[in-house]
Amino acid sequence: MQFTPREKRRAKVAVLMAVNAVPLVGVLALDWSLVALLAVYWVELGACLVGAAVKALFAEGKPTYDANGFSWLVFGALSEKRGRVGLPVLPLSIQVANLPAILMALAIGSVGWALFGAIGVGGVGETTGATLTDAESVSVGLGVLAVVVGRAVDVGRYLLGGTHASVPPQQPLQSALVSMAGTGSALLIGGGFVIAGAPPPFVLAFVLAVKLLADIVDVYRDRLEAYDERTSVELGLAPDVPEWERIESSRDGSDIVRPKPSAVVVGGVVRGLRSPLSVLLVAGLTLVGLLSTATTDGVAVELFGGAMVVAGVFTALGVFDRSFRYLAMEYRIASEETGDGKLVGYDRLLGPQWRLSRESRAEMERARTVTDRLFGTETLRVECDGRVYRLPHLPLDAAETSGRSAAAARGATTGA
Repeated sequence: MQFTPREKRRAKVAVLMAVNAVPLVGVLALDWSLVALLAVYWVELGACLVGAAVKALFAEGKPTYDANGFSWLVFGALSEKRGRVGLPVLPLSIQVANLPAILMALAIGSVGWALFGAIGVGGVGETTGATLTDAESVSVGLGVLAVVVGRAVDVGRYLLGGTHASVPPQQPLQSALVSMAGTGSALLIGGGFVIAGAPPPFVLAFVLAVKLLADIVDVYRDRLEAYDERTSVELGLAPDVPEWERIESSRDGSDIVRPKPSAVVVGGVVRGLRSPLSVLLVAGLTLVGLLSTATTDGVAVELFGGAMVVAGVFTALGVFDRSFRYLAMEYRIASEETGDGKLVGYDRLLGPQWRLSRESRAEMERARTVTDRLFGTETLRVECDGRVYRLPHLPLDAAETSGRSAAAARGATTGA
């Protein structure tokens, strides 16, 4: 069932009005204190963030961030993959490339959520010395339940209405972070007013007004985006939604090369241990351990053990990173007789990932890393359209298999 934008907006307004009515009823009818009101809003912030993460998880639009910007360990492996993993029961699927944006939003949102709670709720409670009575605790608990149910209804409407099929994962995440910023500001400023000695009725009215205003702005965000698109006034709200490139590939009539699995795993170990953060932590713990051993009678076993644990964790992350990127990959080179000579990177679990034209393949460079020398393989690399394509740990004749000329095959041999 498809809803028009106006119907979606009306439904969202109804849900948000119901959610905002809960603390208002609590203040007017149940005699909630300011601490109780802020506690309910604080829980709603967390529910809003979790709901946005669920929405982004099932969003089917192409992520709007540049995958090269997530070249970090593990994050880069996830962001560069296209394809979905279907759920066994529900008619929904998880797009792998959505995960980095979700993890980043959860990390940032969690820090903000903890800060808002510590200052907005904890600070007010400590300043006023107010505590929740038994009756107030029960009513606040019901209010929290109503807020969580309201957010769950919003997520269900998003999925059942099919909205997830046409939006990138950043859209619900940005909406949630904007809403959190509005409500969080109300918590922080309201808490500051209380600490400064402002009268509670004024603070209550301020918090309620700012919270409602933030929700209204979020509801009519699409109208602002539409205005941004059709006018010369750039508000920075118009979404730029890219589309996935259609890639067709067949094994028939194609030469296929695959990376050597053992080399991929060993390359992952090297990748993990060479991570700048890994080097910094391991070297730091080891240095402190050596200094501690030199200045005391005992050996700093804990510090050396910590360095080994850090090295082990980054080794596991490196192996996952390289395995997820390359273990299931095969590179299909269409023959000149049956195809157009294009090279397609195909993930046997997630489907086609990218393709390179015959002209692009002519610019490939050969490189032999330390791992390549150990396993008798080579790595091919080419930069095309602002993206670097890396085909690691292939047989030594892979360059010739891909049909490159001898002149184009000349590449720099480097050790890594």
